[in-house]
Amino acid sequence: MQSPNRPSPQKFIKHAADVASSFGFRPAREIERTARAVKGHGIERARMHNFVTVSTVCTACTTILTPEPALAWWATPAPTHLPAGVAPREVGEFGLHIAGSSESVGEVVLLKTLATITTEWGAPLARIRLNALGDRDSKLRYSRELSFYFRKHIASLCEQCRAKAPQDPLAPFSCPQESCRSVAEGAPRAMNFLSEKSRAHFRDVLEHIEGLGLPYELDDLLVSDERESQLLFALDFAGPDATIEGAMGGRFDDYVRRQSNRKEAVGLSASIFFRKTGLASASFGAPLPVRQPRVFFVQLGLRAKLQGLSVIDDLRHAQVPVVQTFDAAKLSPQLAAARAAGVSHLIIMGQREALDRTVIVREINNSAQTIIQLQNLPRFLKTLR
Repeated sequence: MQSPNRPSPQKFIKHAADVASSFGFRPAREIERTARAVKGHGIERARMHNFVTVSTVCTACTTILTPEPALAWWATPAPTHLPAGVAPREVGEFGLHIAGSSESVGEVVLLKTLATITTEWGAPLARIRLNALGDRDSKLRYSRELSFYFRKHIASLCEQCRAKAPQDPLAPFSCPQESCRSVAEGAPRAMNFLSEKSRAHFRDVLEHIEGLGLPYELDDLLVSDERESQLLFALDFAGPDATIEGAMGGRFDDYVRRQSNRKEAVGLSASIFFRKTGLASASFGAPLPVRQPRVFFVQLGLRAKLQGLSVIDDLRHAQVPVVQTFDAAKLSPQLAAARAAGVSHLIIMGQREALDRTVIVREINNSAQTIIQLQNLPRFLKTLR
């Protein structure tokens, strides 16, 4: 389902929101309205900053109202944490946030959603660049080694980086000066200092990306900003696009914990930066039309969730709307979400179905069910009344 590749920010927001909704993301405003009923968790303070708003609101919903993660999307004319070379006055931000997911499937759902949004818009993905800085212990070991390295090469750094390096050893990585970039290229690599837990998590992320067929490469020079990420990624495209300026994100567990004041909070976030010329600020908050799905997709187990990402792609291309929650780890919350959505049928995929490349299609009213091969699913769903 190709979206026209024209410099239309309104069309891009609608397209991105449609794709994000297909993968289980809800408008951040809906989540915030739900969370406002929760007192004393930084909701009002969070409004000062877009990323903080999403991370805090989602964390409040996740840890207080439900044991399951929460997925949100938002659009803003005031972007934050921009890639180098992108002018903030010229771009808007379409963001995605997953709160409450500590497993590697969180990164994969985020990356798959980003890749689908950009590719279907007309900006084919060339590669995903990734780097892992790891948990707090990993970063402490890395920072000590990095500080020692830059002290040895302090004379080769620009004046600004010489002043910053003692407090921020990552500063030379983002410096545009050629001398600093040259020194940074020879610096120790963060991935060599990962704890076993962080290494295992990163390995899982890479395996899942390979399983989805997404092109990627490791980039040691991709480093964190003030959010002190555990894992970072950036999308590179096959060519320039009239709308999309860049896309990047990562896992920011420590940052979310600080902002939300909750030790158990975890979160991932990603943003697509797009040209906003001609789009009024009020348009970013305008409600978007939603096609009401009649089918809810239930997935049980990691294999089913990963396989399910491709199923969602197939159904989108066949223009069969479905609703689902890749954030749910158990059956009961998915069934509750299906009832709330008012659907007439369930698509159920467990570990066995994922291996067999089948799904169970069950009617809500009488529980009658049929086993369907994945290649026949879009055609079968179109026959449902």
